[in-house]
Amino acid sequence: MDYSKQKLLLSILIEFKISFNKQINESIINQEIDGFIKQSVDELADKQFRGSLFDKEVDKIITKVNQARTEDELVFNDYTGRLWEAILKITERTTSFETAYSLIDILGSKNASLKL
Repeated sequence: MDYSKQKLLLSILIEFKISFNKQINESIINQEIDGFIKQSVDELADKQFRGSLFDKEVDKIITKVNQARTEDELVFNDYTGRLWEAILKITERTTSFETAYSLIDILGSKNASLKL
C-alpha cells in the first residue's frame, strides 16, 4: 500500500492500541493481546517501516488479533470494534470516501483527534 495509506493506518492502529488498553479486563487472552498490540504498534511507529515490510507487520497484527477473536473469544467494546473494522477495511481495499466518513464518525464519537 502507498505511504499515505500506511500513515493513516498507523494513526488508526495507535488509536486502536489506546482504546484496547482502556477496555482491557483480567482475562489472560486480553492481557496477552494487549501486550502484543502495544509491542507491535510501537515497533511500527518507532522503526517507521515502509512499503512491503510495513504491510507484512500489519498482516501479522491482523492475523493474530483475528485469530484471538475467533478462537479465544477476544471481545472488543463498541469503539474498539469500530476502529478494528476500519483497520480491516483499509487493508482490504483502497481508501474510499465511505471509509473516510466512517473514520470521522468513529473518532468523532469519542471526541478523539486523529493526528496524521
